[in-house]
Amino acid sequence: MRRMGKVISIHSSRGGTGKSLIAVNLAVTLAQRGRSVILFDLDFRAPSLYTILKIDYRLVHYWMNDYLDGRCPIDSVLRDLTKQYGTKGRFLAGLANPSIEAIREIMGKDRRWEMHALRRLLNLRDTLIEEKGVDYVIYDTSPGIQYSSVNAVVSSDLSIIVATMDILDIEGTKRIVNDIYDAFEKESVLLMNKVPVELVRSEEDRKKTIEFLRETFNRPVIAIIPCYCEVLRASRASIFVLDYPDHPFTRKVEEIAEKLEHL
Repeated sequence: MRRMGKVISIHSSRGGTGKSLIAVNLAVTLAQRGRSVILFDLDFRAPSLYTILKIDYRLVHYWMNDYLDGRCPIDSVLRDLTKQYGTKGRFLAGLANPSIEAIREIMGKDRRWEMHALRRLLNLRDTLIEEKGVDYVIYDTSPGIQYSSVNAVVSSDLSIIVATMDILDIEGTKRIVNDIYDAFEKESVLLMNKVPVELVRSEEDRKKTIEFLRETFNRPVIAIIPCYCEVLRASRASIFVLDYPDHPFTRKVEEIAEKLEHL
């Protein structure tokens, strides 16, 4: 019997945590493991996946904005990137419209439209996982508490909350855990990114950090990724796990992918 797929949202309390970087590299890693993966950009206020994936936005005819508006089926939005990145499994992406006009339009949507958009997202499970046999649908969400991020979380099986050790980020993450994840009783795990090396230098340091995080957020910790200068320098210029397959960051992402297979 075929294993049922998962819808996973990658979320954060604010920008700058590395959320999109994690989303892209995790999606590619899962596809490299032979899984069928679709990555969606649901960060409608600051779309970035078209840049990271090196897609000329002028050649895109339909966006996730169009799908949520009911102007096209999801197949019209999807772009097959399998050959471009040479993954073993299928790797597709659905992009958010980066134009100023589209961003202004999405910011002006009312509550009725938001509920309509949520229904469209919920329908994706039937279309992509149950009908098309996709293994992983990954949402790169808007940071914070926006309608699009709440919709993504509500329609997901699991959320990975990407956070850093910055005090403002810790407080913001506690807030979204309380306001979204506890309120909607949604399953989530914590991924700490850009962690200072001294907090994970030894096994004892690592255990203390994990204990602090579990007590602070009352959530399982799926991974702690130290701050790697090479990753920061690469930024959005490449897909790091493909360009640096032996790097510790790549191994961390592979560990996360392995854990997801068993959740």
